[in-house]
Amino acid sequence: MEHKVETKEQPEKNNTDTSYLPECWSDDRRMGILLAEFRPRELNAASYDAKMKFWKDLIYSFCNTSGSSLVSISALKEQFRRKGTVPYCLHVVLADMLAKGELCKESQLKVQQHTGTFGFNLWTAKQLVKAPLLWGYDVMVGSFTGTVNINDNENFIVTAVTHQHSKMIENIIAERELSYKLLQYEDLVDLLQKTSSITRHGVEPAVALLEKCNRLTKQTIVSGGTSTVLIKFAGANAVAQPITTIERSIYELEQSENRLMKDINMVEHSISETMNKVREYIKDGRKQMAKTYLKKKIFFEKNMQGKINALENLQGILLKIHNCQSDKNIIEAYKLGTNALKNAYEVAGITIGELDETMDEMRFVLEQHDEMSAMIGTVSTSDVDELELEQELGDLIDMKLAESKIHTKDFPTPPSTSTIDNNTTISVPDFDKEIEKRLAALRVDGTDGYKLTDHGLQLNR
Repeated sequence: MEHKVETKEQPEKNNTDTSYLPECWSDDRRMGILLAEFRPRELNAASYDAKMKFWKDLIYSFCNTSGSSLVSISALKEQFRRKGTVPYCLHVVLADMLAKGELCKESQLKVQQHTGTFGFNLWTAKQLVKAPLLWGYDVMVGSFTGTVNINDNENFIVTAVTHQHSKMIENIIAERELSYKLLQYEDLVDLLQKTSSITRHGVEPAVALLEKCNRLTKQTIVSGGTSTVLIKFAGANAVAQPITTIERSIYELEQSENRLMKDINMVEHSISETMNKVREYIKDGRKQMAKTYLKKKIFFEKNMQGKINALENLQGILLKIHNCQSDKNIIEAYKLGTNALKNAYEVAGITIGELDETMDEMRFVLEQHDEMSAMIGTVSTSDVDELELEQELGDLIDMKLAESKIHTKDFPTPPSTSTIDNNTTISVPDFDKEIEKRLAALRVDGTDGYKLTDHGLQLNR
């Protein structure tokens, strides 16, 4: 979809800034030598190389200051004109730069790359190092002989400056989060003129280089007799993808939305002007003219209402399209989560069959545990006969009573009876009750015990 960049129209930067000129520019003697043609390198190699470096550095400095990597011999002559004298050595300088890949022809950079998705460094190696072979044998030879025939009006691109501008553009796009969004070329130019030193002439070479490196995609749309260039930048460490049909459709819908909004604003303005006319005619007493303009206002209002309805429909369609993209992201997240859960089960080795087997085994073990607990609870811990114990306990109590000189006859207990049949009953001693009564006889209050002892002493005396 298109992303609008709010910018104001920026004037093209002029080249009146001379801050790039070196200090020796005011030295007539020094500059007289530098502006002259090159002498053969065999005569003085050090002087030849120093002069070549001077002009290359000056060209780089000029391009950085002017905000454009696009140069030509005729433009450089005018820019470096000093006291009416132009440099006569620029043909040799540009020829050397061409031979060493420091320059490339503008037409060469604009050739579209048809195969592969090469990276930035690979393209540089293929196009800027091997390019002199494509540019012709005459350039290679001319760089050494100084007789290169270069058209003064032919445009060349300083590759180092173009690389620098390309990085600046990508940084601005990343900071504004405009990757994968459609931009109009004119909006991009306005943005760069506002946020960087790159001029309109400097944008085109940088965009062409980025397109060759598969860092952006360009597409031209012709509508209503006008052509619009759309650009979509790739994200970091990614390859630019073609502009899809959906993205182009969204762009056209957004353009229609913008046109409708402009039309509505114009109609609102017309309604406002019409009402002003109505008030003027009423004030002047021209009721018929006021009535005519009121009818015109009603026509405008109906027209505006139709445009408003169309705008609402378009906005609803755009909202649904955006929601579809959001739904797609949600579905992708669901798929990712499902696959992650499946992988987690696979790594853990958990399956439905294994889970059923484990649960069955756990139920079996618990049943065994319950049976074992029940069996343990039913086992007797002693083999002693309870009846024999009660009889022995009764004998011991009788012995204790005898020692205490208490007769059991003082504590009669009714015998227990057990019925055998309807006519015969047998007396069976109730050992529990008997033992309880005998124990009760042994319980003597502490005070009474003392009295009994005293009484026994008195009797003995």
